[in-house]
Amino acid sequence: MFGLNRLPPLVRTATMMLLLGGLVGYVGTAFTTTFVADSGILGNSGESNAAHKYMLALLQRQSESLSQLGPSGDVVSRALQQQNVSQQPQDVKPLTVTYLGGASSGRVSVQIYAVEIQASGGQYQFLPFSLTLIGGRVQRVE
Repeated sequence: MFGLNRLPPLVRTATMMLLLGGLVGYVGTAFTTTFVADSGILGNSGESNAAHKYMLALLQRQSESLSQLGPSGDVVSRALQQQNVSQQPQDVKPLTVTYLGGASSGRVSVQIYAVEIQASGGQYQFLPFSLTLIGGRVQRVE
């Protein structure tokens, strides 16, 4: 196999162990780093549950959920927010929501999302969203 039959058995065994060990190590490292980065074991919290719920409520046009998950403000600003949600174009259909990543420092975190939508003319577009959370509540959406 690959000309290894001509090598002494000790060298052949050591070579195969190095090749298989390298392959297993590479796959194990790739799996572990992906798992650790997404789970938040080492301090990075991954996707925030509050940000995820806010994005789903935003795309499903649930103004009541948005007011609960968003910043607490006066009655006028909440009424304006509900009016803006209800006046969004109804012919836009969200297709996918992708969490791109985020970072946090203390109580402040920023989460980045990409949303694929289909407009009324059948055109597909990607829209970026940046959510700023303070203390687990969405404070700003850009």
